Amino acid sequence: DFPNARPVMSTLLMNDGLLCFAHPDYDQAIPYFSKAIDLQRAATATKYQLEEWIAGLDVVGADSNQTVLTDCCNNLALCSLYTCRMQEAVRIMESLIRDDPTSYLTEGLAFNLCTLYELGHEPAVSTHKKRVLQLIAKRFFLHDIGPESFRIG
Repeated sequence: DFPNARPVMSTLLMNDGLLCFAHPDYDQAIPYFSKAIDLQRAATATKYQLEEWIAGLDVVGADSNQTVLTDCCNNLALCSLYTCRMQEAVRIMESLIRDDPTSYLTEGLAFNLCTLYELGHEPAVSTHKKRVLQLIAKRFFLHDIGPESFRIG
């Protein structure tokens, strides 16, 4: 196992998933995105181990781990939505925010998650969930996420 190859492998898997997504073969894309997510989480978990930091084994360009993970989760959520598994799509996106809101709660993720709340819940429940998401963004000082992303109003 080569921990430093994980970011490259996860990007390749994400690209394979995107090819399936484009055709549109969502069921076929799901395993690619899922495996890429697993590799990204493993790469992120090992990236900050002291031994690797001291040895200077970081991969050039590996700082994009968060972007690849966010993109894979977003694409996996879309595949879940398009295959009629909306609650799974919501669970995937919410899990990213629970992991690290400052890294993963982006404008696009907020907009997509709020759209899923609207599609899957009564208006009052949807509005409540969107306001909670907005409070999380405010609590973590994520000022770059505009109010329009939360689709309230």
